[in-house]
Amino acid sequence: MTKTIGITGGIASGKTTISKFLKTKRFAVHDSDLVVRQLYLKPNKVFLNYLKKIKLTHAIKKNKINKALIREEIFNNKTKKKKLEKFIHAEVRKSRNKFLLKHKKKKTKLIILDIPLLFEARLNKICDYIFLLYLPKKTKIQRAMKRKGMKRKILLKIIESQLSDAYKRKKSDIVINTSRPKKETFKMILKSINNIIKSNA
Repeated sequence: MTKTIGITGGIASGKTTISKFLKTKRFAVHDSDLVVRQLYLKPNKVFLNYLKKIKLTHAIKKNKINKALIREEIFNNKTKKKKLEKFIHAEVRKSRNKFLLKHKKKKTKLIILDIPLLFEARLNKICDYIFLLYLPKKTKIQRAMKRKGMKRKILLKIIESQLSDAYKRKKSDIVINTSRPKKETFKMILKSINNIIKSNA
Protein backbone atom coordinates (compact mmCIF):
# COMPACT_ATOMS: atom_id res chain seq x y z
CA MET A 1 0.00 0.00 0.00
CA THR A 2 1.30 3.44 -0.97
CA LYS A 3 2.15 5.77 1.91
CA THR A 4 2.33 9.52 1.46
CA ILE A 5 4.58 11.99 3.27
CA GLY A 6 3.71 15.66 3.04
CA ILE A 7 6.61 18.08 3.50
CA THR A 8 5.76 21.65 4.35
CA GLY A 9 7.23 24.78 5.88
CA GLY A 10 7.20 28.56 5.59
CA ILE A 11 9.19 30.67 3.18
CA ALA A 12 12.97 29.97 3.13
CA SER A 13 12.61 26.88 5.34
CA GLY A 14 14.60 24.71 2.92
CA LYS A 15 11.85 22.82 1.07
CA THR A 16 13.55 23.06 -2.33
CA THR A 17 16.90 21.90 -0.91
CA ILE A 18 15.25 18.95 0.85
CA SER A 19 13.25 17.97 -2.24
CA LYS A 20 16.36 18.00 -4.43
CA PHE A 21 18.22 15.88 -1.89
CA LEU A 22 15.41 13.31 -1.64
CA LYS A 23 15.28 13.04 -5.44
CA THR A 24 19.00 12.16 -5.45
CA LYS A 25 18.12 9.34 -3.04
CA ARG A 26 15.64 8.01 -5.63
CA PHE A 27 12.48 8.88 -3.71
CA ALA A 28 9.36 9.78 -5.70
CA VAL A 29 8.98 13.52 -4.96
CA HIS A 30 6.42 16.00 -6.26
CA ASP A 31 7.70 19.56 -5.79
CA SER A 32 4.88 22.15 -5.90
CA ASP A 33 7.32 25.06 -6.02
CA LEU A 34 9.02 23.55 -9.07
CA VAL A 35 5.69 23.44 -10.91
CA VAL A 36 5.15 27.13 -10.10
CA ARG A 37 8.71 28.09 -11.11
CA GLN A 38 8.32 26.35 -14.46
CA LEU A 39 4.99 28.10 -14.99
CA TYR A 40 6.69 31.49 -14.56
CA LEU A 41 9.89 30.62 -16.46
CA LYS A 42 8.09 29.11 -19.45
CA PRO A 43 4.62 30.64 -19.34
CA ASN A 44 2.07 29.24 -21.78
CA LYS A 45 -0.51 31.37 -23.59
CA VAL A 46 -3.24 30.40 -21.13
CA PHE A 47 -1.25 31.74 -18.17
CA LEU A 48 -0.17 34.91 -19.97
CA ASN A 49 -3.74 35.62 -21.02
CA TYR A 50 -4.96 35.03 -17.49
CA LEU A 51 -2.42 37.51 -16.09
CA LYS A 52 -3.67 40.07 -18.60
CA LYS A 53 -7.27 39.29 -17.65
CA ILE A 54 -6.62 40.03 -13.96
CA LYS A 55 -4.78 43.23 -14.89
CA LEU A 56 -1.18 42.17 -14.36
CA THR A 57 -0.16 42.99 -17.93
CA HIS A 58 2.54 45.41 -16.74
CA ALA A 59 4.46 42.42 -15.30
CA ILE A 60 4.79 40.84 -18.77
CA LYS A 61 7.47 41.88 -21.23
CA LYS A 62 8.14 39.91 -24.42
CA ASN A 63 6.30 36.91 -22.96
CA LYS A 64 8.56 36.97 -19.89
CA ILE A 65 7.15 37.50 -16.42
CA ASN A 66 8.59 39.75 -13.73
CA LYS A 67 7.74 37.65 -10.68
CA ALA A 68 9.00 40.25 -8.19
CA LEU A 69 6.64 42.82 -9.68
CA ILE A 70 3.71 40.41 -9.44
CA ARG A 71 4.60 39.52 -5.82
CA GLU A 72 4.58 43.19 -4.83
CA GLU A 73 1.30 43.85 -6.66
CA ILE A 74 -0.69 40.94 -5.23
CA PHE A 75 0.36 41.54 -1.63
CA ASN A 76 -1.11 45.01 -1.97
CA ASN A 77 -4.27 43.80 -3.73
CA LYS A 78 -6.19 40.94 -2.10
CA THR A 79 -8.54 40.48 -5.05
CA LYS A 80 -5.71 39.97 -7.54
CA LYS A 81 -3.92 37.72 -5.04
CA LYS A 82 -6.96 35.43 -4.72
CA LYS A 83 -7.46 35.27 -8.48
CA LEU A 84 -3.81 34.48 -9.19
CA GLU A 85 -3.64 31.87 -6.44
CA LYS A 86 -6.79 30.19 -7.78
CA PHE A 87 -5.14 29.69 -11.19
CA ILE A 88 -1.76 28.58 -9.82
CA HIS A 89 -3.26 26.18 -7.27
CA ALA A 90 -5.31 24.56 -10.04
CA GLU A 91 -2.16 24.02 -12.14
CA VAL A 92 -0.26 22.54 -9.19
CA ARG A 93 -3.23 20.32 -8.30
CA LYS A 94 -3.39 18.92 -11.86
CA SER A 95 0.34 18.13 -11.76
CA ARG A 96 0.11 16.57 -8.28
CA ASN A 97 -2.92 14.42 -9.16
CA LYS A 98 -1.15 13.13 -12.27
CA PHE A 99 1.91 12.29 -10.12
CA LEU A 100 -0.20 10.49 -7.49
CA LEU A 101 -2.07 8.46 -10.10
CA LYS A 102 1.17 7.45 -11.84
CA HIS A 103 2.81 6.20 -8.63
CA LYS A 104 -0.29 4.47 -7.27
CA LYS A 105 -0.52 2.56 -10.55
CA LYS A 106 3.16 1.64 -10.20
CA LYS A 107 2.45 0.66 -6.55
CA THR A 108 5.27 2.88 -5.33
CA LYS A 109 5.57 2.20 -1.60
CA LEU A 110 6.41 5.75 -0.54
CA ILE A 111 5.70 9.06 -2.24
CA ILE A 112 6.65 12.52 -1.03
CA LEU A 113 4.65 15.68 -1.65
CA ASP A 114 6.41 19.00 -1.11
CA ILE A 115 3.49 21.40 -0.45
CA PRO A 116 4.33 24.88 0.92
CA LEU A 117 0.72 25.72 1.85
CA LEU A 118 -0.23 22.21 2.93
CA PHE A 119 -2.27 23.26 5.98
CA GLU A 120 -3.63 26.44 4.42
CA ALA A 121 -4.99 24.40 1.49
CA ARG A 122 -6.17 21.62 3.86
CA LEU A 123 -4.09 19.05 2.01
CA ASN A 124 -2.98 17.38 5.24
CA LYS A 125 -5.92 14.97 4.68
CA ILE A 126 -4.20 13.43 1.64
CA CYS A 127 -1.01 12.68 3.61
CA ASP A 128 -0.30 9.76 5.95
CA TYR A 129 2.57 11.63 7.60
CA ILE A 130 3.48 15.31 7.74
CA PHE A 131 7.03 16.68 8.08
CA LEU A 132 7.33 20.34 9.06
CA LEU A 133 10.54 22.14 8.14
CA TYR A 134 10.88 24.74 10.86
CA LEU A 135 13.06 27.83 10.92
CA PRO A 136 13.19 30.53 13.64
CA LYS A 137 11.63 33.76 12.33
CA LYS A 138 14.88 35.76 12.49
CA THR A 139 16.76 33.16 10.39
CA LYS A 140 13.80 32.84 8.03
CA ILE A 141 13.88 36.59 7.33
CA GLN A 142 17.68 36.62 6.88
CA ARG A 143 17.52 33.77 4.34
CA ALA A 144 14.51 35.09 2.43
CA MET A 145 15.99 38.59 2.11
CA LYS A 146 18.84 37.10 0.06
CA ARG A 147 16.37 36.23 -2.69
CA LYS A 148 16.45 38.37 -5.81
CA GLY A 149 13.85 41.14 -5.78
CA MET A 150 12.64 40.40 -2.23
CA LYS A 151 11.59 43.40 -0.14
CA ARG A 152 11.28 43.24 3.64
CA LYS A 153 7.77 44.75 3.65
CA ILE A 154 6.51 42.11 1.18
CA LEU A 155 8.33 39.32 3.01
CA LEU A 156 6.58 40.19 6.29
CA LYS A 157 3.23 40.17 4.48
CA ILE A 158 4.02 36.71 3.07
CA ILE A 159 4.86 35.41 6.57
CA GLU A 160 1.70 37.00 8.02
CA SER A 161 -0.47 35.41 5.31
CA GLN A 162 0.61 31.90 6.35
CA LEU A 163 -0.54 29.90 9.37
CA SER A 164 1.71 30.19 12.42
CA ASP A 165 4.55 27.77 13.02
CA ALA A 166 3.02 26.98 16.42
CA TYR A 167 -0.17 25.72 14.73
CA LYS A 168 1.78 23.71 12.15
CA ARG A 169 3.97 22.11 14.83
CA LYS A 170 0.89 20.81 16.65
CA LYS A 171 -0.49 19.29 13.46
CA SER A 172 2.76 17.71 12.18
CA ASP A 173 4.16 14.25 12.87
CA ILE A 174 7.82 15.25 12.52
CA VAL A 175 9.35 18.71 13.07
CA ILE A 176 12.83 19.36 11.68
CA ASN A 177 14.78 22.52 12.49
CA THR A 178 16.47 23.47 9.21
CA SER A 179 18.67 26.15 10.76
CA ARG A 180 21.15 23.34 11.47
CA PRO A 181 23.87 22.35 8.96
CA LYS A 182 22.58 20.71 5.76
CA LYS A 183 24.24 17.35 6.46
CA GLU A 184 22.54 17.18 9.86
CA THR A 185 19.16 18.09 8.37
CA PHE A 186 19.52 15.49 5.61
CA LYS A 187 20.45 12.86 8.19
CA MET A 188 17.34 13.67 10.28
CA ILE A 189 15.05 13.55 7.24
CA LEU A 190 16.41 10.16 6.11
CA LYS A 191 16.17 8.73 9.62
CA SER A 192 12.51 9.79 9.89
CA ILE A 193 11.67 8.39 6.45
CA ASN A 194 13.46 5.09 7.17
CA ASN A 195 11.51 4.76 10.42
CA ILE A 196 8.26 5.12 8.45
CA ILE A 197 9.40 2.54 5.88
CA LYS A 198 10.29 0.07 8.66
CA SER A 199 6.99 0.56 10.48
CA ASN A 200 5.09 -0.19 7.28
CA ALA A 201 7.20 -3.15 6.15
